[in-house]
Amino acid sequence: MKIRIMMIKDFDEIYTLWKEVGLKIADHKTEEEEVKKMITLNPMTNFVVCDGMKIIGTVFGIFNGRRAWIHHLAVHPAFQNMGIGSLLLKKVEQALKIVGAERVCLWVDKINLKVLFFYKKYGYREMKNAICLRKNL
Repeated sequence: MKIRIMMIKDFDEIYTLWKEVGLKIADHKTEEEEVKKMITLNPMTNFVVCDGMKIIGTVFGIFNGRRAWIHHLAVHPAFQNMGIGSLLLKKVEQALKIVGAERVCLWVDKINLKVLFFYKKYGYREMKNAICLRKNL
């Protein structure tokens, strides 16, 4: 297995992986546009894990100069509980630190609360004084 920088050409395989994992994602076109933006704006902090030529894991590390966010950390179900998610998390944290991030945030969808233990194991804590809001533009 090999961790490497994510490329825009990886998108179709990544999108298929996200569907297999059960991530709550938008339609293909919307996700593709967003992935292109994230890779363009943060070219050194987004990673895939490959087993041979097949992508089996993803993570995005997004830094806006003030805050860093982790998005779509996903591992194919057949490869879960093998330490791949941990490797991806450590890799993206290191990359975000290199580009200047001092704090990283992530959000967990309420339909995926089973992953809270994973993140808490690595020092992530719930923000008791904040509520995540969003608006579609």
